[in-house]
Amino acid sequence: MIKLSDILRRPRRERPSVRRINRIARHVDVRSYLEIGVNAGLTFNALNFEHKVAVDPHFRFSVADYRRDGVEFHAVPSDAYFTGLARPVVFDLIFLDGLHTFQQTFRDFCNSLACCGPQTIWLIDDVLPTDAFSALPDQNEALRLRKQAGGEGTAWHGDVFKLMFVLHDFFPMFSWVTLGADDNAQALVWRAPRENFSPRFNNMEAIERMTYFDLLENMRMLNRTSEEEGLRRFFAATRRQPVGEGQREP
Repeated sequence: MIKLSDILRRPRRERPSVRRINRIARHVDVRSYLEIGVNAGLTFNALNFEHKVAVDPHFRFSVADYRRDGVEFHAVPSDAYFTGLARPVVFDLIFLDGLHTFQQTFRDFCNSLACCGPQTIWLIDDVLPTDAFSALPDQNEALRLRKQAGGEGTAWHGDVFKLMFVLHDFFPMFSWVTLGADDNAQALVWRAPRENFSPRFNNMEAIERMTYFDLLENMRMLNRTSEEEGLRRFFAATRRQPVGEGQREP
């Protein structure tokens, strides 16, 4: 018989976001980190960087329990955070996990360009919806229609996936891979011009009208890989060696 005490002693499984960010951070020597969309803080509070900034309109945990030097909590919408910056701030790694809509995530990405340096890395959540319902921009509508169709589950990623097609067509100076399985896929984006650039849609309105089925037709543009393969490509593309324990790159 399994005892409750044995279950409580088991190490907690590391969240995919935390695992990926820590591996990326060792490679690029992250010192400053911005997270948009913090919610319960399960990713943000598990990371340890010299400078961390959390932005969310409503934190679902006691901020006071996690305050320390170098850690900032801004209980405001992301638009208010970016427009309220009194001076330029450069982050080494930016995690976008806010409102699951294309418009807001695109605006967060564009705003974050004012806070980036030549080697800033982005990790973008919710770029691969699990079904046509998950890809709807309205969460209530997604859950209602799935239930009406006889489906189960509460998965909702919104239409964030459209951002990847905007990056493909209008930001040729960035490269990316999409890491992981359907239920936790994330795009890893870094500054590296793409060779032989050619837009697919070349029309913002056409991208905004995309559906889940359009995504399936153009899935190759997400550069989807396993986590291991995607990180291997990233490490190779950035031409650095992972930083060892207690070491820093020159």
